[in-house]
Amino acid sequence: MNRPVVIFSDLLPPKRGGLADHTYRLAEYLSAHHPVTVISSVGVSTAAPFTVRPVMDDWRDRQMLRAELAGLPTDALLLWQYVPHMYGHGGVNRYLPRFMREMRRNRRHQVVIAHEIAADYSWHPARFWYAWNHRRQWGQILKHADVIPVACGRWVEDWSRRRRSAATKLFTLPSPSNLPLEPVAENHRAQWRREQGLDPSTQVLAYFGTLNPSKQLPWILDAWATCHRPEKPVAFAVIGAAPPVPLEGELKQYFRPLGHLPAAEASRALSAVDLLALPFIDGISERRGTIMAGLQHGTPVLSTIGHNTGRDLQKADWLALTPVDNRLTFVRAVSDLLANPKRLQQLGAAGKAQYDQHYSWPVVVEQLRQRFPR
Repeated sequence: MNRPVVIFSDLLPPKRGGLADHTYRLAEYLSAHHPVTVISSVGVSTAAPFTVRPVMDDWRDRQMLRAELAGLPTDALLLWQYVPHMYGHGGVNRYLPRFMREMRRNRRHQVVIAHEIAADYSWHPARFWYAWNHRRQWGQILKHADVIPVACGRWVEDWSRRRRSAATKLFTLPSPSNLPLEPVAENHRAQWRREQGLDPSTQVLAYFGTLNPSKQLPWILDAWATCHRPEKPVAFAVIGAAPPVPLEGELKQYFRPLGHLPAAEASRALSAVDLLALPFIDGISERRGTIMAGLQHGTPVLSTIGHNTGRDLQKADWLALTPVDNRLTFVRAVSDLLANPKRLQQLGAAGKAQYDQHYSWPVVVEQLRQRFPR
C-alpha cells in the first residue's frame, strides 16, 4: 500500500453541497491506492470506506489538529480541501496558515486543492476586510504548500503570472461529477417523461444545482418562454433546487421543479433531458461539478464564456458556449439547439467522450497522485 493520506475538510456528508460530496468521492477513490483518513467537523457521517475523524468544532484549534496527527503515520501526506469560507468567520482563519507553516517546518508534505481563492473586493468595509484577508491566506498557502491543484484553469493562468515563484506548484485539477452514473434502459427518455406526466415527444430544457444570482436563472426562463410553442411544447425541469417561479398560462403545466433528488434519481433525470442550460455569470470553468455531471451523462450542455473561463475551455467544441454579457445570444442558442436534434446528439456524445478521457474521477485522481510529493 502507498503512502497514507490525511484529508482535512470541514465538509463531508450528510452536509449538503458540492464540496462535501467532492471530499467523499476524492477520499473514496484515493483509498483504492492509499490508507486515507479524513479529519472533519463534528457531526459528519463516519459511514465510509475510509477512516473519518469527526472531531473539529473550531478550525482555529491547532492543538486539536496536532493531537489528531500525533496518532497517524509521520510520513502521511497532508491534503487540504480549500475554500476560504470553510474554516473561519467570513472565511478568515489566521491560525490555519500558521499551522501550515508549522507543518512545513516539520517537513510534512502538504497538498492544497483550491476550489476557491478569494472573495471579490467590495466597498462594504466588512466584505473588503475579509476579501483582503482571503488574499493574505492565499499568499501563505502559495508559500507553504508543496503542490497546489486548482479547480479553475483560468486561476492557474493568472496566478502563475502573478506569483512566478509558486508557478511550478500550480496545475489545473478539474472537479468531476459527484453523481454515480445510473444505468438506464433504451426507452428511458420516453419512460421518464411519462413518469413526469409529459408526452414522450416533449422536449425538456433543464437546470441542475443550487440556486444563486450567479447562475442567472432568469436567462433560462426567458429562453424557455421563447422556444415553447403549444404545437411543440418544451418542459423545464429544475434538478437540485425548487425555486418559486411565478408562471402564467400554459407554461405552468410544463414546469417540473424536482428539488433535491436522491443521487440515482438525479442521474436518471440528467440522462433523460434534452439540454442542460447553465449560464454562469463568471463563465464556465473546470470547477463546475454541474457542468461535469451533464457531460458525464452525455447530456448536451450550454453555458457561457466569462472571466473565469480559461484558454482551453474557450476553444471547446464539445459543448455550446455564448458570451457571458449577451443574454439575447444565450436565449437564441437555446432555441437553435432544441430545433436541431442532430446537433444535440453530437454535442452529447462529444461531451461524454471529453469527460471520460479528461474529467472522470479515475483520470483526475491519477493526475493528482502523479503530482504528489515523493
